[in-house]
Amino acid sequence: MSALLLGIFYVSMAGAALAIEFLFGALHLIPHGRKTQIIEESIRWNYTSILDLVFLVLGLLLVIRFLRTGGPAMLRMMSDSGEASDANHEHRAA
Repeated sequence: MSALLLGIFYVSMAGAALAIEFLFGALHLIPHGRKTQIIEESIRWNYTSILDLVFLVLGLLLVIRFLRTGGPAMLRMMSDSGEASDANHEHRAA
C-alpha cells in the first residue's frame, strides 16, 4: 500500500511540475536573462560570533558545575525513586 501511495504521489508531483513549467512557458513568465551577482561570503568576526563564544563558555561552565555538584547521581536517584514509589503505590492500593 505504501509503494502505491509513493507512486501516486510521485506521479502527481512530477505531473504538477511539468504542468507549471508548460504554463509558465506559454505565458512567457520564465525569465531569459539572469541579472544576479554571486557574492562569496567568508568567515568573519561579528557580534553573532562573539555571542556564540560567550554562550558556548557559559554552557560549558554550567555543564562543569552540574558534573561537580553531583548532578548525574541526583538524576539517577530521582529516576530510581520514581520507579520505587510507583511500585509501593501499587502495593498499597491492592
